Amino acid sequence: MAKASANRPSGDDLRRMYESERLTAQAIADRCSVRKITVLRWLEAEGVRRRPPGNGLAARGVPLPSRDLLRDLVWGQHLSYDEIAQRYGVDRTAVPQWLEAHAIPRPSVWETRRRGRVVVESDAADLRARVDAGESLASIARSLGVSRTTVRAWCEKHRVEVRPDGWHGGRRLACLDGHDARSTYEQRVDDWLYRNGIEHYVEPAYPWDQRYRADFRIGSTFVEVWGVTNNDAYRQRKAMKIARCAAEGIQLIGIEPHQFHRGTWTRRLRQFANPA
Repeated sequence: MAKASANRPSGDDLRRMYESERLTAQAIADRCSVRKITVLRWLEAEGVRRRPPGNGLAARGVPLPSRDLLRDLVWGQHLSYDEIAQRYGVDRTAVPQWLEAHAIPRPSVWETRRRGRVVVESDAADLRARVDAGESLASIARSLGVSRTTVRAWCEKHRVEVRPDGWHGGRRLACLDGHDARSTYEQRVDDWLYRNGIEHYVEPAYPWDQRYRADFRIGSTFVEVWGVTNNDAYRQRKAMKIARCAAEGIQLIGIEPHQFHRGTWTRRLRQFANPA
C-alpha cells in the first residue's frame, strides 16, 4: 500500500466525497488505497463533522430499515452484518447499532452461518455406520452443517471409534509386499519390515483369544500400531491387550503416533533386522 500522504485528497475533495457523494469512510479509504482509520484522521484534521452510522440514507433515496424489516433480514433471511451493510451502502458497524436501537437481539456468528438450519445430532448407529463406511469426519460435518470438531465430540459421546490422520477411512492401502494396510502408519511399518527382509504376518490373532488381533506378528512377537486417540473404548481395549499379553508372557511391541512424528518408531523393530 502506498504512503497515505501521497494518496491524501485535498480538503475540498475530501468534503465532496464525504458530504456530497455521501461516501463512507471505508469507501473513501478503498478509493484512496489507505486504511479506514487514515480517512477518519483526515476528516478530523479538516474539521469535517462525522455523521453517525446509517445517517444520509434518505439523501440517497434509501429508507432506513424498519424494525420488522431489520428483524426479517437478521432472523428471517439470516443475512450477515456485511451483507446488510452492503445492501444499504453503509459500514457494517451501523447494523448492530440499528439492532440495538430497535431492541432486536443480535445473532451469534454461528447462528448466522447456519442460515436458520436446525442441526440435529446424529445418533450412535448413524455415526458408526458412516465412519465404518469410510466417510471422513469432515465429510460428515459438511453434510450436517456443523464443524468437524462437533462430529468428533459426538463420536466420543457415543463411543464411536475414530481413526487419526493416518487412517484412510476404511480404504485399504497397498504395501510393497502386496499386503493391505488400514492406515498410512501401518503401511509404513509393513514397508519397512519388507525392505529390511523381516518376515511378518498381518492381523494375526492373539493366542489367548482368537477374537482379538494385532496389527503384525514377527516370529512370536506381536506388534500393535496404537493409532486411535480420544476414544475410551479403544483405550480400554488397548489396556486389555497389554495386560493379557503380559499375563500370558507374550512379547508385545506398541508403536504410538508421536513416535512416527519423531522418527523413533523403528527403534524396537531393528532387533529383528539384525538378530543376535
